[in-house]
Amino acid sequence: MIRSAARADRTFGHAWTALVLTAIAGAVDGAGFLSLSQQFVANQTGNAVLLAVAVSGELTGREDGLSPVGPLWSLLGFSLGAVLASLATRRHVLTSFGVPLLLVVEVVVLALAGLSERFELSIALAAFAMGVQSIHAARIGLSGVSTTVLTGTLIALFVNISGGRRGLRSARLQAGVWGVYLVAAGLGSALAHAVSFGAVCWTAAAVAAAMAVAAFAEAHREPSIG
Repeated sequence: MIRSAARADRTFGHAWTALVLTAIAGAVDGAGFLSLSQQFVANQTGNAVLLAVAVSGELTGREDGLSPVGPLWSLLGFSLGAVLASLATRRHVLTSFGVPLLLVVEVVVLALAGLSERFELSIALAAFAMGVQSIHAARIGLSGVSTTVLTGTLIALFVNISGGRRGLRSARLQAGVWGVYLVAAGLGSALAHAVSFGAVCWTAAAVAAAMAVAAFAEAHREPSIG
């Protein structure tokens, strides 16, 4: 019974983690799109399209105002962050605190992105943080939910709607993730417009820092359960 309660608490905690991480991604993405020449730092599907369109424009001589520089830096930053985070947390390389430590890395890199005055570096750092966040979400077992790429989450939502009670529970979380991303992207763009892209990054870093503290506390308690 204690194990069931602990499992329920963990599931509830993971749901809230998914929503908060998605809010961070949405806010930074919305701010980045508005402030960094319409570049995505979390949504790499969108960046792939922007990169392809920009490259095709360069090759055909089409003047549509798109540059491959921003999407390329974003893709490289995101990929590097995801690869390093994945390698660092495989087979408990960093012990049981390895996964929460990813949030600390995200905090530091987001803060640096907010401080940077160089266009390319801001994109790369923010995207790096989102890559790290994606691996964090995968490592804690957020099944059917991605906090940075939401097309798969949307597909999983439609699949689970037709499922049973368990599927509907997952569908509610996936719908919540979509709603949170939309609202956060709007708020992030509004804050970036009113203040700066850095203000959004620092706010996101503060939220991630609070999550890191909670994650370390949970990791410290887990061995005593059972």
